[in-house]
Amino acid sequence: MISREKLQLIDIEFKRKRKDTLTAYIFLVFLWFIGLHKFYIGRTIEGIIYLVFVPLSLIFSIYGFFNLDNAFLFIGISFGGLIGIFLFLDVITLWKQVEKENDKIYKDIFEKIAGYPYDQTIYQ
Repeated sequence: MISREKLQLIDIEFKRKRKDTLTAYIFLVFLWFIGLHKFYIGRTIEGIIYLVFVPLSLIFSIYGFFNLDNAFLFIGISFGGLIGIFLFLDVITLWKQVEKENDKIYKDIFEKIAGYPYDQTIYQ
């Protein structure tokens, strides 16, 4: 059994490191085009996807539109559509993504302080 002092320490450390759902949504609304909401919750690869696909979508779409090149325009619109799908999914699931990241953070803190694996059925 873990001591009360260690549980308090875990709680303090978790409150310091946890991710806030409102902050994640604010990043999604205002800075979606750089994927900041993904970087914030620790999903770096998905954040990089935003960083790459948004500019590519713009570049290909603008080039295709002004040069009347349907292939480039199609690629740009396709990248834009893919980003649109990602955004839609993020709007409806970001709260759950934050919750999962917070669970992972809590588990890591618990295991580091307690010195043994976290068993969710016992401690929650």
